[in-house]
Amino acid sequence: MIGRFSSLGAYRGLFALREFYLCLAGGGLALAAFLVDRPGAAHWLALALGLGSVAINGLPIVIEAGKGLLERRVNVDELVSLAIVASLFQGEVLTAATVSFIMTLGALVEEAVSDGARRSIAALAGLAPQEAVVLGEDGTERTVPVAGVRVGDRVLVRPGERIAVDAVILSGVTAVDESAITGESLPRERRPGDTILAGTLNFDGRVEARAVKVGEDSTFGKVVSLVVAAEAGKPRAARIVDRYAAWFTPTVLSLAGLTWLFSGDLDRAVAVLVAGCPCALIMAAPTATVAAIGRAARRGILVKGGQFLEEAARADVVLFDKTGTLTLGRPSVTGVTVAPGQTEADVIGCAACLERDCSHPLASAVVAAAEAAGVAVAAPDAMATVVGLGVRGTVAGQAVEVGSPELVGGEEALSPELRRCLAEIRERGATGLVVRREGTVIGVIGVSDTTKDTAARAVAALRELGIATVGILSGDHEKAVATLAGRVGITEYWSGLKPQGKLDILSRFQEKGRRVLFVGDGVNDAPALARANVGVAMGAAGSDVALETADVALTNDDIGRLPFLVYLGRRMVKMIGINIGLGLFFNAVAIFGGAYGILSPIAAAVFHNVGSIVVVLSSASLAFTAEPAAPARAS
Repeated sequence: MIGRFSSLGAYRGLFALREFYLCLAGGGLALAAFLVDRPGAAHWLALALGLGSVAINGLPIVIEAGKGLLERRVNVDELVSLAIVASLFQGEVLTAATVSFIMTLGALVEEAVSDGARRSIAALAGLAPQEAVVLGEDGTERTVPVAGVRVGDRVLVRPGERIAVDAVILSGVTAVDESAITGESLPRERRPGDTILAGTLNFDGRVEARAVKVGEDSTFGKVVSLVVAAEAGKPRAARIVDRYAAWFTPTVLSLAGLTWLFSGDLDRAVAVLVAGCPCALIMAAPTATVAAIGRAARRGILVKGGQFLEEAARADVVLFDKTGTLTLGRPSVTGVTVAPGQTEADVIGCAACLERDCSHPLASAVVAAAEAAGVAVAAPDAMATVVGLGVRGTVAGQAVEVGSPELVGGEEALSPELRRCLAEIRERGATGLVVRREGTVIGVIGVSDTTKDTAARAVAALRELGIATVGILSGDHEKAVATLAGRVGITEYWSGLKPQGKLDILSRFQEKGRRVLFVGDGVNDAPALARANVGVAMGAAGSDVALETADVALTNDDIGRLPFLVYLGRRMVKMIGINIGLGLFFNAVAIFGGAYGILSPIAAAVFHNVGSIVVVLSSASLAFTAEPAAPARAS
């Protein structure tokens, strides 16, 4: 029962579970038994209610434990069963009912929050277009379901539409947002002969293309398949208490049998069973886990299960996605270089007036920079998009152009100083926008993604915690990734990666026995988040797919909280070990006392319950875990 729920299976909503309602019914009977069992009341009624509760919540656990023993596998089911049976032997029916209810409810809740694979796959599928426009030989347009598109068909993609299939452009120029697949934040220009990918967004151009991959064979279809395969192959953390259960349960049963055999006193054997009732051992992990997860939640870290904190504690590799994880995921102006006689306010204001009604992310960055500088952004007299190159129009009666150098006749139209500036912008992995007014280039605007303030500190803190490998996996181009890596203090990075590439690198680490914590935010990160030992998603900026697939979510996208996640996981694992030691100590003393007749069954029960209280108090200290000291070299 409990062991079955510890294996993550197909997700079902908690309140759709028949077991959930049965569990609540059993808990209600236990509460009724507690209220009825008062001096002068009908004891038989309290007993009947308690036994009914045990039958609902406890009997399935005992049955599963029996099946486990027949199949030669021992886990927490056997421990819980021993607690239930020992309590019933002693006549503590209410205790047996309470243990049954708590353990069953906890297992059901964990099942409900631990696995999001099917929801993430459904969310992925929801991103894909359902229809495509196919062009006939005579140029006629025909809208068909995506499943009806065949390799070799000519398809039409209009501005603002998602691309339905992988295709090669035959005619037209456009900018394509490929962040869903590559994670790259800036749109990429696509011309005839270039490949466009299913699931990506066509910004501003009308293109005709020939389908080369459709359906499951498309890049987007493979992302869905990767999530399914990665989730199935995800390493699962073995529960600490299960590892102890493999030898603890048969040991206690054997000691009880030996006590009865050598003493001939059944009371002593029952005392051993009661003393060996592993309540403290059973509570060692759950109480520590609840306290740690609650502490993490107060820090803005949402953890889907205790096993993921265990894995975070053991992580020795941390890999980051770039865009939206180490960076803000939205372009911003990083610098303005002006021609002689011009001012930054003049250049940025002139460009912003023309870009204010454009939906391109680069245009939004220019307008935001002008507003931040207090420059007035008036409406243009006229504006037109030059697909793939930029925009041109009229501002205050003057002809203005903003875009790539090709829009103004190539780099030859720039002065040597501005050409040098443009080269430096590209060297940093950023994008350069040329601004020309009345036929004269007046400046160059550098636009790039912005590094998060907490990125460098998080990387330094992870190294202080002893994480051996910290790296970046990105779909962006090499210069942009290298620049960011140097900025945040990372030496290992991989660029130009599709989802499969990220998955391959992550898997290579795991094949070497490394435990990988991966941090990402987009659809393209979903396979890696699913396959990593611990997947951490950005809770605010992250896609629904990433959030459902990940094991941990950072509510405010603050990766500065990541070191605390690792630190708290280590504290939790250490505390569980301490709790298990305390539980075993109290059990051992009580078993010894019961076997030698020093403790009666009642006294043995009291003694081992003291151990349970000590374990609960020990675990509660995790709720007050303080932040680790900031690394000395963090800036």
